[in-house]
Amino acid sequence: MKRLIVLLFILILTLAGCADKNSRTDDKLHVYTTVFPFKSFIEQIGGTHVNVTSIYPSGADIHTYEPTQKDTMAVANADLFIYSSDELDPVAAKIAKVIKDDNKMLTLASHMKNSSLLEHHHEHSEEHEHENENETALNPHVWLDPVLNESFAIQIKNELIAKDPVNRKDYERNFQSLVSDIKDIDQQMMNITKNPKRDTVYISHESLGYLANRYHFKEVGVSGMNNNEPSQNEIVNMIKDIKSSKTPYIIYEQNISSKITDIIKEDTFVKPLKFHNMSVLTKDDNGATYQTLMKENIKTLDRALND
Repeated sequence: MKRLIVLLFILILTLAGCADKNSRTDDKLHVYTTVFPFKSFIEQIGGTHVNVTSIYPSGADIHTYEPTQKDTMAVANADLFIYSSDELDPVAAKIAKVIKDDNKMLTLASHMKNSSLLEHHHEHSEEHEHENENETALNPHVWLDPVLNESFAIQIKNELIAKDPVNRKDYERNFQSLVSDIKDIDQQMMNITKNPKRDTVYISHESLGYLANRYHFKEVGVSGMNNNEPSQNEIVNMIKDIKSSKTPYIIYEQNISSKITDIIKEDTFVKPLKFHNMSVLTKDDNGATYQTLMKENIKTLDRALND
């Protein structure tokens, strides 16, 4: 019975794919992706030759989001699906299972060595449910590291050229412009972390791991990288550490619930700062690019480390 259901689902996807492609009115590459930086890179490199959609709705928590059958069908019908890797993005991995042509998928972080991937080390509260199958033991936030992003941009450019060699010159030119901006962001991050006043940043959830690792500072997340709530012991210790170190700031993110962060802020009298983890956009992010969001993020980190 299960086998029959799977076969019927694949048949529906196939028929829908044929109908969708026949109804297209443009000759653009239709690309689906996951987090916002990947979407921004594809749009900037692809320019007018691509139509790019994220599987994640605005404001969603990527750690708990569940794709619908409609989402899956749309991705299966696209020319290309770009995401980090099965290990780093379980939601994307689910969708990728229905794509039978490997040439229609690009996993940007699958080349990374296990030693380069950061693991999860956060305690769970007693109330936390361990059954969430979208959780990963590895830190998924690779897109915040500019050095990694340069390698991701190279892969995207090469894949677009392979799919659409006629527009190679446009892709190459757009790629060079993007990489120049990424290198500038890398330099700015090196500048603000060269001789910081303090070495630890407190943030609403563990999203800064790759940035912290690259630029040699520490992050302490109120909740874990899968947005699981901290234990009571962690909350108490965090409040003690903030008070003893006289840390002036705690950082909030655009799509992370802040109730416990609020409690810590009120108990320690620290000031709030904003950081955009760029997993998804919000309704206030119209016209944003990876570069514009990182510009503001760097200002926040500079204050957190150096004010």
